[in-house]
Amino acid sequence: MKRSPARLRFATAVTALALAAGSLVGTAGAASAAPASERSFPINNCFGVSPNIVDTPFMPRGVIVGHYDGWTNVMVTYSSLWLGVGYDSVARFDWRHLDNGKRGTFISSTATRPPNTGTHGFTWPRYQPGKGRVELTLSAVNRNALWSIPTNTCKTVIVVP
Repeated sequence: MKRSPARLRFATAVTALALAAGSLVGTAGAASAAPASERSFPINNCFGVSPNIVDTPFMPRGVIVGHYDGWTNVMVTYSSLWLGVGYDSVARFDWRHLDNGKRGTFISSTATRPPNTGTHGFTWPRYQPGKGRVELTLSAVNRNALWSIPTNTCKTVIVVP
């Protein structure tokens, strides 16, 4: 069963809104504000210079894993301060299930146009890749009208319930 682009955008928007609402509550309230079906996993050393140079760097702080309508949604967010301009980003997610050996790759192409946040994400049917630990490797190339700048590659391990 193929998921329609409109449903994918809706699911990503719902997860992004829940993330934004949780971050506004503050550190103490963020954990209790997130739905039980949504978790955040830290992603370390994930950094890239914005192609706008004098801007917020591409620096996802964590990977958000949520469930919606039978699908598992995984995403990272990034931002820009260049109001109305922002930049485009293409990310590659390589995943490997540490318990059953399944693996795959997702490509996400998005843009950030302040005041909005850019979101890279992918979606599995809930039964895939299977419950357990999944290693994610993220790399991205960010570009504006003048040039492209690659980010470093970063990894994390998420848990699919």
